[in-house]
Amino acid sequence: MKTHSTVSVLIPAYNAAGCVSRAIESALAQTLPALEILVVDDGSADDTAHVVAGYGSPVRLLRQANAGPAAARNHAAREARGEWLALLDADDAWLPRKLERQLPFTGDERVGVVHCWGPPGGGQAPDQITFESLWERNCIVNSSALVRRAAFQAVGGFDEDRALISVEDYNLWLRLLSVGWNVATCPEQLHEYTPAPGNLSRQFERFARAELTNLAKLERLPEVTPEMVRRKRIAIYEEYGRHLFHYRELGAARRWLSFPLRNEPSPQRLAWWLATFAPPAVLDWRRRQGQSVSA
Repeated sequence: MKTHSTVSVLIPAYNAAGCVSRAIESALAQTLPALEILVVDDGSADDTAHVVAGYGSPVRLLRQANAGPAAARNHAAREARGEWLALLDADDAWLPRKLERQLPFTGDERVGVVHCWGPPGGGQAPDQITFESLWERNCIVNSSALVRRAAFQAVGGFDEDRALISVEDYNLWLRLLSVGWNVATCPEQLHEYTPAPGNLSRQFERFARAELTNLAKLERLPEVTPEMVRRKRIAIYEEYGRHLFHYRELGAARRWLSFPLRNEPSPQRLAWWLATFAPPAVLDWRRRQGQSVSA
């Protein structure tokens, strides 16, 4: 097993004064301590830097002009000394035994990523993660991941395109698998995930556009066929359209659900699209009766 001194924790922080302490303290509380905890203040307008600076070693504050979470993680990775990079978002936290439980999976030199199960209800990872299974669904939660620094450097780290914000980790996992690195799963939930606050319809549409940008970038990989791209694009429109429908953002849902209906029509897709014209009160009544298109 690799020793704890091989781990550098990377925390990007933007206007995170109210939550970053929880992330840092969860990293400090590990039963196998990390070598260092690198927090990158990504051009915050609040007291993030002041909060982070209040911690002593092994916490280190790095600063940069606002460039997004991918650029912040890359900045930290360039400064890191550990063989393994432990990713942690500023609004998430780890359980105390996370590193202890994951480090035994790092011995195989072909393993480039070690992750653990996500929150309940999110669907667990398959026993073996392949490029094909990950293409179907991203089952690797960013704040659960340990990434071998050699693997990270081999693919150039995170893509810093701001259009990928929220899916830049998924982009990285697929690129790593594409060049032959393996993913190991620690079959436990070892972190606490905090959903992002804010307007849900805007979030869903932003996530969906990021997914489509990611798809355009990844279609160049040798494993990806035109049919895989076509089906993935339809799946993205359908998934986010149904999310928007669930939250009664019916105009936005109609726009997103029209794409799968046009490109691969079916009676079920027609029913979903037509349901976006129904009054919300009727949909809510049907939901209460257990008869709605979406729970």
